[in-house]
Amino acid sequence: MMKESIRCGGCRALLFKCETNAIAGAIEIKCRRCRRITELRPMSPSPSADRAASGE
Repeated sequence: MMKESIRCGGCRALLFKCETNAIAGAIEIKCRRCRRITELRPMSPSPSADRAASGE
């Protein structure tokens, strides 16, 4: 399985590693080095979000 490194946009410190498409919802993580908050969202919406938007 391929893991990708998620790094801080400010100082490029490693925040965490995860499998590709492992993030199911929006997350925020604070860099321990520069204190910048990074917000990550999934590349495609989750199926439950699609159902909620369509009114099911």
